[in-house]
Amino acid sequence: MSLGAYLADRAASIAVMALAVAFSALVMGVYGVDRGVVGFVCAVIALAGVAALALDWLRRRSFYRRLDESLDALDETYLATELVERPRFLEGELFYDALDRESRAMRDRIAEARRRQREYREYVETWVHEIKTPIAAAHLVAKNNPAPATDDMDAEVDAIEGYVEQALYYSRGTSLDRDFQIRSVSLADVARDALRHKARTLIAARVVPELGALDLTVRADPKWLSFVIGQVLVNAAKYRRPGDGEGRVRLSAERLETGLDAWETRLSIADDGIGIPEADVARVFDKGFTGENGRRFARSTGIGLYLVRELCEKMGVRAWLESEQGVGTTVYLGFPDMVDRA
Repeated sequence: MSLGAYLADRAASIAVMALAVAFSALVMGVYGVDRGVVGFVCAVIALAGVAALALDWLRRRSFYRRLDESLDALDETYLATELVERPRFLEGELFYDALDRESRAMRDRIAEARRRQREYREYVETWVHEIKTPIAAAHLVAKNNPAPATDDMDAEVDAIEGYVEQALYYSRGTSLDRDFQIRSVSLADVARDALRHKARTLIAARVVPELGALDLTVRADPKWLSFVIGQVLVNAAKYRRPGDGEGRVRLSAERLETGLDAWETRLSIADDGIGIPEADVARVFDKGFTGENGRRFARSTGIGLYLVRELCEKMGVRAWLESEQGVGTTVYLGFPDMVDRA
């Protein structure tokens, strides 16, 4: 609270005080009191009023300054009353009590929201694990009864399994809990795991994977990273360039210096597909965005790349892409680390 704002708020009180001093001076003049005495008395009254206003302003300023600093320092501003002492002036006490009640109500609502979100996530995870049994059974039936119809059915079951996996990671990735473990992992191992899981999708789309230099170690959650790479591979298969030839998707990694003793391991996943229109490139990571390609060439939910960026951000990994329509798309994952210069 600035002094100017305080004086403006107290303008009526100051005006009444000035009128009281003027009226006192007038009365004393009427009764013949010496002018020197009148001036002295009025000065004392005025100084007392100014001192009272100054003390009141300092007390209020201290409270509001602490409150303002607490609000700036906290991400969850409803916890401000936990850091600020209850003031000792009536107006501040009423304000503090009201704020504290709202803060407690907000904490209760957030706790309830977290409980419901945790229960929802647990339900989704349970559902995913339960539905894996009939999916596995369907795969087994198709394997034991080879025929064009069962092969087609098996491919559709694969698609269902992919959407189920998306639901699981969407539930985990958007939860308030940190349900992942960051550790050192081999990019080559994770890339091969993702390729193994998406092999049928790539084969069906006639997309051939090519592995470049991947003998690097990064810090990430291996399951989340495998899922992220898998989503990019699915897009490479889904948006393969039409034609009789085979498509290609190349995975490679390199270490790049990004600053003073700051390095980044960059994984690139490049395909030679239809590419992305320039107008859509900036929005492909947005939730639910399908773009021109999603509407023309494939059924798209707009969730795959959204999950890629969400999960990468939670792991502290940068995700971006470059694309040229008719040429292909390259998705980059940047894993930061720090090393000493030789």
